[in-house]
Amino acid sequence: MRKQALLDARSLQVRARRDVSTLLSGAYLSAFRGPGLTFEELHDYVPGDDVRWIEWNATARLGRPIIKRMREERDLVLALIVDLSDSLDFGYAGHTKRDAVRRAAAALATAAIRARDRVALASFGNGLLKTLSPAAGPLQLVRVLYALEHPGDRGPTQAQPAFAWAADTLPRHSVIVVLSDLLFPDPGEALRHCARKHDLSMLRLLDPADTRPARSAPIRVRSAEGGRAAVWGTLRRFEERAENSPCDEKLRALGVDLGGLWTGPRLIPSLQRFLEGHAQGHP
Repeated sequence: MRKQALLDARSLQVRARRDVSTLLSGAYLSAFRGPGLTFEELHDYVPGDDVRWIEWNATARLGRPIIKRMREERDLVLALIVDLSDSLDFGYAGHTKRDAVRRAAAALATAAIRARDRVALASFGNGLLKTLSPAAGPLQLVRVLYALEHPGDRGPTQAQPAFAWAADTLPRHSVIVVLSDLLFPDPGEALRHCARKHDLSMLRLLDPADTRPARSAPIRVRSAEGGRAAVWGTLRRFEERAENSPCDEKLRALGVDLGGLWTGPRLIPSLQRFLEGHAQGHP
C-alpha cells in the first residue's frame, strides 16, 4: 500500500509540473500577491516599462528617464483544505471528483512552491485526516503529494476540525483554498473564524453527471456516506446533498471567494479561470 501511494504521488507530481508550466504559474502569481514591494534597483527607462515607476528625482538629476525596479515581498502561506471523503468517488466517464481534487491540489501546491511560498495542508473525511504545517521547498511538495494519497475514513463528512485547525494554527492572513464538493454540515464558528482571519476561497467540485436530464425516469440511488437509499424523480438534482450545508449566500456574506472546478479535461481551464477571477477581485 505504501509503495503504491509513493508511485501515485510521483505520477501526480509529473502531471502537476505539466499543468503549472503550461497554464497556471502566471495565474497563481497574479491571484495571490505578496504583502508589499521592496526597492531593488534603478535602471534606464526602456519602451514597455511602466511609467508609474519613473523615479523623478533621479530622472531630473541625470537628465534621462530612470525607472525604479521593485521586487514583490511574497512570504505567503498557501493552505490547502482538501476533502477526501467518500462522496468524491463519483464522476462521469471515468473522471471522479477525487481525481480532480487531488490534481487541483497538486497543481496549486506546485505553483506555490515554485513561487517560494510556504504550503500547508489539512485533509478531511469523517474528521481530520492529515495536517502539514507551513513549509517551503521541494521536500514539502513531496509531503503534500503523499498526503493526498491518504485514504479517507468511512462515514459522513466532517469539515469542522479542518477549519478549526486552519483558524487556530495558521499565521494570520494566510491564503486558504478549500477543495471539496461542499457536501458537509455547516462548520459553524470554525468557518466564520477562518474567514475573518484569512483570505478564504472555496472551490466546489462539479461533474456533468451532477444534473440529470429533465425528461429522464426516476432513478434509485444510495448515499455514498451512510448507505441511505432514495429515489430521485424528474427535475431533481442527481447529487447527494448534506443537510445544513453552508449555502452560497452565507459564504459570500463571510467574504469567501467561491468558484467551481470541473472534473475531466475541463479541470485545469476552470482552475485557471478561478485564479484569474480572484486576481481581478483582489488587486
